[in-house]
Amino acid sequence: MRIKITLSSEKSGLIDFNYQHQIQALIYGFLSRSDPDYSHWLHEQGYIYRRDKRFKLFVFSGITFHKPIKAMRSNGFRHPTDLNTLPGLNGFLFNGSQNVPFTFSFQIASPVNKFLQHLIDGIFREGNEITLGYQMVSISGIEILQDPLNSISLHPLESPIFIKKPMPPGQRDMYLFPGDEEYEVFLNRNLTRKYEILYNKSFPGELLKFHFHPVKGKSMKQFTIFKEGFDGNRKYIRIKGTLQPFTVTGPKELIKIGLECGFGQNNSMGCGYVEEYKIV
Repeated sequence: MRIKITLSSEKSGLIDFNYQHQIQALIYGFLSRSDPDYSHWLHEQGYIYRRDKRFKLFVFSGITFHKPIKAMRSNGFRHPTDLNTLPGLNGFLFNGSQNVPFTFSFQIASPVNKFLQHLIDGIFREGNEITLGYQMVSISGIEILQDPLNSISLHPLESPIFIKKPMPPGQRDMYLFPGDEEYEVFLNRNLTRKYEILYNKSFPGELLKFHFHPVKGKSMKQFTIFKEGFDGNRKYIRIKGTLQPFTVTGPKELIKIGLECGFGQNNSMGCGYVEEYKIV
C-alpha cells in the first residue's frame, strides 16, 4: 500500500536541499505517536536478514512541489527555533499566504500492515500542525494510492535508485549505475532478500529484467543523509543514484516488493520509490 501526504503552509519558507532525513524523522515521529516501542525497534533494528542485513521495509518518495519554487543558497546562519524565516539556509524557497497557501506532497509505501496502521494512527494523533525541518506546516490531505502493478514502465519519484557494491577492506565501496555489469544482479538480490524476510522462504521464480531509458536533463540525484540514532549520535551518508525511468518485466511478486519496499538500497532514507511512467 502507498499513502500520499499533502502539506501546506500559509507563510513563505524554505525546504532544505537535503530534506530526506527530515521526512524520515517525520515518519518515525508519526510511528512513535502511535507506538513508541515499535518506532524505536524499527529505527534501531528492523527486519534482520540472515543475521547481518537489516531492512526497514518501507520507502518514501521525494517531495513534489505543487507551485513554482526557487533554489536559494546562503552562507548565513539561522537559529533552529526561528521557524518560517528565510535567511541562512540552503534550500527550496517557496511563497505562501493565508489566501494562497503553498502545498507540496510526498508518498510512503510499505507491505507491512503494522507499519501502515501505526503510521496512519500516528498521523491522526499528531494533529494538524507539524514541523518539517525548520518549517511549521499543516497536514492538508491524506490519500491511499493503488500500486501501479499493471504498469511495467516506472520512474523514481525524486527518489534515486541507489546501489553500492561493497569492496574488500582497504578499498572504497563502488557506486553502481544502469549499464554497469552487476547493476541488475544487485537490484534483484536486494528484492529477493526482502521477499525472503516477508514470506520466510526463498523466492522460487525467475528474476526481473530491467531496461533503463535515457533521459534529457537530470538523470542522477545526490544528497546527504544525516542519520541520527536515539542516542543522539549522527552519521553522514552520501547518496548518489539514478532517476532514469525503466521498463521491468518478470514475476509480479518481485515487482510488488519493489513498489512497496523500494528498488535498490537505503529505501528508508528516501531511495528507490517509483511510480508509473508513461512513455510519450
